[in-house]
Amino acid sequence: MHSKIVILYIHGFGSRFDPHSDKVKALSYLGEVKGITVDYTSMPSLIEKQLINACTDFQVDLIVGTSLGGYWANRIGAQIGVPFVSINPAISPNATLQKYIGFGQTYYGENYELTPEAVDAYTNFSTQGCGLILLDMADELLDSVATNSQLKDQFKVHCFDGGTHRFSHMNEAIPIIERFVSNAALIYGVVNETDINH
Repeated sequence: MHSKIVILYIHGFGSRFDPHSDKVKALSYLGEVKGITVDYTSMPSLIEKQLINACTDFQVDLIVGTSLGGYWANRIGAQIGVPFVSINPAISPNATLQKYIGFGQTYYGENYELTPEAVDAYTNFSTQGCGLILLDMADELLDSVATNSQLKDQFKVHCFDGGTHRFSHMNEAIPIIERFVSNAALIYGVVNETDINH
């Protein structure tokens, strides 16, 4: 058992893992935050293997992801039996990634090429696993109302008024995530309240 929980943070499309980001700093209240930079131009099958390997290598207790990273937190968490938190998740990447097909630049100025084959290979958000969904209702990129409607019967969904796609309520979300982690211990037995680093 870890002295504190280990969290894998999965960034969104066009981004990279930044240990100094506001979200990672906020999550650090709960435990040790690990991450890798995902090449989202890769085929989903390769991304899946990379993320599963990261979970194994880091021995994670919780997976947290934002946007496309929220999709992957759900997919990987459901597959390997680790609780997950999906923040403003892309629940249908094969639709929402269509506009990024072709050549583009990441938020960090790096060139990429996203192929139709990679986008078409995505499946929809899994309804399995132990998950918490966090939504900013004023998300300008994804339809948070539709996401809430589609997922509220499968998962605990917490909606915040206002906000943005980048998620403006991380600090307010930490106590909600903390309660979720404590409750997840009853399901998976992988973490408990005494493992949370205060």
